[in-house]
Amino acid sequence: MPPRIRYHGVDSATRRQSDTPRSRTRRWPLEVMLFAGALLVYQLSRAFVIGDASDAVRNAWEIIDIEKASGIFFEASVQNWMLDNLHLAQFLNHFYVWAHLPVTAAFFVWLYRARREQYPFVRNAFFVANGMALAVFVVFPVAPPRLMTSEGFIDTLSIISGIDLHAGSLSGWFNPFAAVPSMHFGYALMIGVVMAVLARHWAVRIAVLTYPVLVFIAIVGTANHYVLDALAGGAVMIAAFATTELARTWLSRRRRSSAAGICVD
Repeated sequence: MPPRIRYHGVDSATRRQSDTPRSRTRRWPLEVMLFAGALLVYQLSRAFVIGDASDAVRNAWEIIDIEKASGIFFEASVQNWMLDNLHLAQFLNHFYVWAHLPVTAAFFVWLYRARREQYPFVRNAFFVANGMALAVFVVFPVAPPRLMTSEGFIDTLSIISGIDLHAGSLSGWFNPFAAVPSMHFGYALMIGVVMAVLARHWAVRIAVLTYPVLVFIAIVGTANHYVLDALAGGAVMIAAFATTELARTWLSRRRRSSAAGICVD
């Protein structure tokens, strides 16, 4: 009979029992509560995040100037291409508004059920990324392209699809000056890369990597984000995963250093 190893008062048999399918099923309500709490914090934080309109417009001009100097100011070209295809514009408008949160939720449900070992790490990195993004929203509010009409941007959501993000029920879910970083793209990049890494078939890997590309076209074509916003969203997500990995490595080293506290019965 193998020895029962005690980890700070919890033996190995207890640890194995706590990881049964039944115990994992019992944990999912807690995960739902964690995400609901994070969403509540985000909504409450809007009172602090929504910046002054003049600051947001001034910062938007800074973004535009940086893009022009860097040669990446091509939002208008993407939008003109989209406007030449009104059916595509309608699709991308609704995709921008309605796909973001449901697709993200579906991704985490899949990850929890199919790749349980990787789920905690990705979830933690996701929360870290949102914390980073909120910090940027507070200190650097930016007006989205659709509000910068002098540059020729068109609010396709309103003009083509009749969707007004500034009024009605949708207004409570959107911060009008939270253009940088684009967490629409940050979430999409996370979903595409994580699923591509964890997928077992090459065709699935290619398919899921098209999702962040589609999101990029949607956020730029609808004039809701600048190209630089997308780059910032991707950078925030990468930084969050790197930070989470560093924290996991540090905790792992601490556990190994305290291995002297393990006794064999």
